[in-house]
Amino acid sequence: MISTQPHTISNLGDRITIIVITGGPCSGKTTGLARLNRMLSDRGYKVLISPESATKLIMAGMTPGELSWTEFQEEILLDILSQEDRILSIAKRYRDKVRKVVVLCDRGAMDGEAYIGTNAYGALLERLEFTHRQLCDERYHAVIHLRTAALGAEEFYTLANNEARKETPEEARSLDERTLFAWTRHQHPRVIDNSTDFEGKLHRLFGEVCAILGDPVPFEKEDKFLIEVLDPASIPVKWIECLITQDYLVSPNVGEERRVRARGDRDGTSYYYTVKRKVNSGVRAEEEKMISEREYQALLTFRDPEMATVKKRRVCFFWKEQFFEVDLFEEPRPQLAL
Repeated sequence: MISTQPHTISNLGDRITIIVITGGPCSGKTTGLARLNRMLSDRGYKVLISPESATKLIMAGMTPGELSWTEFQEEILLDILSQEDRILSIAKRYRDKVRKVVVLCDRGAMDGEAYIGTNAYGALLERLEFTHRQLCDERYHAVIHLRTAALGAEEFYTLANNEARKETPEEARSLDERTLFAWTRHQHPRVIDNSTDFEGKLHRLFGEVCAILGDPVPFEKEDKFLIEVLDPASIPVKWIECLITQDYLVSPNVGEERRVRARGDRDGTSYYYTVKRKVNSGVRAEEEKMISEREYQALLTFRDPEMATVKKRRVCFFWKEQFFEVDLFEEPRPQLAL
């Protein structure tokens, strides 16, 4: 039993939104979270991410099979609750500085039910003196479930980006269904399937998050224009600015593009690693994840000497319910603006 009561969204206050991003294995969570972090930051939000507890504990040495599945899920649940509460404490500090805050949870407190079943998980919650309501619809504003690629996008199913996962496509489909069922008691669950390509899937994910936040939902179509260099001071609405440095890396695989990006704003610098690879004619798969500064510096040692470093200022703002990003390039093409 733990002594503290879980937080509820009703006593959290305004300007903090908590969203669970969950789903089956190889559903696009890692890339989706990195994309959400970048795009919500461009919209002026302070984004905090509560990382996946299961992967963290497995990589720390807690091996499935050495503990019973109930013991295993108990440790994961306790870590989720502790970690989320610490993230929310940080969120309140930013909120007190008059910031809009989004907390993205890489899985949440109900995911464990998918692994040990409804009855066993219910008994676990009862022993810890929690209720399903406390850890589901009273804890999170919304839950978004990304369907595994093993359901409708089998050619993209891979576990290469998560060393802690071992599921076959059949096991992934079963786990996806059980995870989806575990969250059906939430009042605002949403499902993102594989009815489009992966880029479309990410676009729909971002659109759902915008709808949850009450922001204008992005159009399906994005246009890019070459413009004259813009003085941000002339923009008649509020805008934010970030600095982006992007480098392309040498890849050992034909048809594959690797790059790293540093994005700096008033809150500091975030780092991203992206791999794009050809799947078949006209189709490319993209994986993106957030990385540490140390990983970023290490990856820079593989910089492609034949490719230029791209440096640009990105100015972002809303105008008449549309979202604009203006990229003002500094290198290698000064005076270029898109």
